[in-house]
Amino acid sequence: MFDHLQVLNHLSIGIAVIDPELKIVFWNKWLAEHGRMSAEAAKGRSIIEVFPNLTETKVPKKLKEVFEKGQPIFLKKKAYANPFPFYSGRSYIEKKLLPMEQTVIISPLKGSQGQTEQALITVFDISDWITNQKSLLESKEQMERLSYTDELTQIPNRRNILDRLSEELRTHRRKKRPMSIAMLDIDHFKKINDDYGHQCGDAVLHETAQLMGNMLRDYDAVGRYGGEEFLIILPETTSDQSFAICNRLRLKLQNHIFEYKGRKVQLTASIGIAAKLAEETIVTEQLIAEADRRLYIAKETGRNRTERKIS
Repeated sequence: MFDHLQVLNHLSIGIAVIDPELKIVFWNKWLAEHGRMSAEAAKGRSIIEVFPNLTETKVPKKLKEVFEKGQPIFLKKKAYANPFPFYSGRSYIEKKLLPMEQTVIISPLKGSQGQTEQALITVFDISDWITNQKSLLESKEQMERLSYTDELTQIPNRRNILDRLSEELRTHRRKKRPMSIAMLDIDHFKKINDDYGHQCGDAVLHETAQLMGNMLRDYDAVGRYGGEEFLIILPETTSDQSFAICNRLRLKLQNHIFEYKGRKVQLTASIGIAAKLAEETIVTEQLIAEADRRLYIAKETGRNRTERKIS
């Protein structure tokens, strides 16, 4: 036969037995270590006396419910976050006190007649699990962010901006509102790479993206469509309004001086605009094709131009 108390003292969880007056009957070694109170010092004392902070929670009420109803109670994390002032086992490894994330279960211990004579409190240290879950969530969020963000420019990538365009277009069709998009292409970008190097070209692309983001309205969107080409979404914007916005943007880029390792670079951009009328039921591909067509015209007629279809 083995000693049941010895087994309980070797468990890596907290085990306490409480009587109907909420006095401690049993206190295992785990609780002695994490509660910094020996079993001898804890026995016979009210658990509220040992942990005065419990009066600020509903734990004493839940303990009494277990005695009254004879049903186990799981203390939900949100309502009863870490009721016992313990420190995580990781504190010993990292040599600093870290609050313990806990799961607590209160179970009835019944006598031969089925009456609840004592309550069993079980405390689990789930700190490592919580830490791992947070790390997994952060990794997932980071992966999602990377999958929708262009690494170089740190703005939405092609997939992201096209998803946004499809969503905006559905909304504007349903609500019968105008909207516009623009395709912006940096003129002679290959020459920038050839004259100053690809690292300079990368820096120019990044700064161009930031300039556009700062100039556009909060509800507009810009994403890298590919290479040195950007797709701009202008919700609830007519052809005239989008032309004014894009022309200001073009002039801003024309007059901006990019600096890279002491070298100054200037550039121009060509822009093609496609506008959806309020009553028009155009699809994404048609809108992009029209913006591409206008961008081609801007390129063919001298570059550093903003082109749109004149109604």
